[in-house]
Amino acid sequence: MTYGLYTDNVSAPLQAGAGLRQAYGFGLYSYCAYVNKKNGSCTRSTITYQFQPYTVITKDLPSNYSDRLNTILNNSAFADSSSLARSSRAACYLLLLGPILLLISLVGYVRPCPLIFGFDSLAFVPPSGPLLLVCGHTSGFFVSGSAAILATISVFTGSVIWTALIKKAKDDNPWKVHPAQLGIVISAGKGLTLAWVASGFLLAITTPLMFGSASFFRLIPMTPEP
Repeated sequence: MTYGLYTDNVSAPLQAGAGLRQAYGFGLYSYCAYVNKKNGSCTRSTITYQFQPYTVITKDLPSNYSDRLNTILNNSAFADSSSLARSSRAACYLLLLGPILLLISLVGYVRPCPLIFGFDSLAFVPPSGPLLLVCGHTSGFFVSGSAAILATISVFTGSVIWTALIKKAKDDNPWKVHPAQLGIVISAGKGLTLAWVASGFLLAITTPLMFGSASFFRLIPMTPEP
């Protein structure tokens, strides 16, 4: 048994060489470290948080163990903190932007506009003129549809990036020792599942909005009166 590698002190400071925790949970704004299934501590939340599991672990390691881990995992995908940090920061901004765009979409949609797509969006066409561009409440509905589409793209792209990050951290370089052989088990948490569920939900509500927005602008040929 390796003594001094782990700590069971919940109050021990993070990233201070006080010892590893049994489990680490990384989120969009911070991470938490647990000495058991229920007890642990978390860092302060920040929007600019970056996913750097290797850096977190090495800073918790006692100094006499950190050099050994650096030697084993040097130049590995798991230890590529700079690349993981850049990608995770971009993914966090995208996942944060999605709800903001969705809110803009809802604000643009909740206004005195027709609620049924297509049929009652047609404006009254006067019996004159050979060609008429018909539109009805276009500004709010067009902004709503566009914001919903951008929200879907944003959340979907953020989910893809996070999925790729986790896969990259798990699939280490074949000529190096895999993190799992060191007792490091990496898996996706509930947050990533929720991100994919949100992507599907946004896609479901965006599809009718796209068709509804398209139906607002029409070129209708008119037969002139004799």
